[in-house]
Amino acid sequence: MKKLILAICMSISVIPLFAQSKSVASLYQKYKSHQDFFHLDLGGNFMNLAKSFNVKFDEVQGESISQSIEKIIMYKLPVTGEAAGSEYLSLRKGLEKERFDVMMEAGKSKSGVILYGKGGSRIQDLVLLVRDDKEELMVFEITGDFDPKMISDFGK
Repeated sequence: MKKLILAICMSISVIPLFAQSKSVASLYQKYKSHQDFFHLDLGGNFMNLAKSFNVKFDEVQGESISQSIEKIIMYKLPVTGEAAGSEYLSLRKGLEKERFDVMMEAGKSKSGVILYGKGGSRIQDLVLLVRDDKEELMVFEITGDFDPKMISDFGK
């Protein structure tokens, strides 16, 4: 599961301070002034970054991913325990109101990974929620133009 999360995180480039999802944007606005709030914006060509970390992709898969991704924004919330659980549930409800669909769910009741997607025959926005055993919450928003088959193949 850690390799999947690392691969998804590394497969993205970003434009700072912009989120497609209103729920993720409001989460950023809520915590941006908190001293322990961490956000990461990656820019540039992903494949060069992946090569520096020696991540191995199938050549066709890596090329299609790098061409599909426009940006990624990663947030690590400065809250744990019940507060993180409350933010987690709030974010899930907000994404469902925005008509995001659950594409993948893995883990236990209090920890795991959920991948939401939004779009028609092509997916334009992905939101990955990661909640670990310590009940810390990380949010990744990935925008681009994705083929649903490519995403399902990438998860294998």
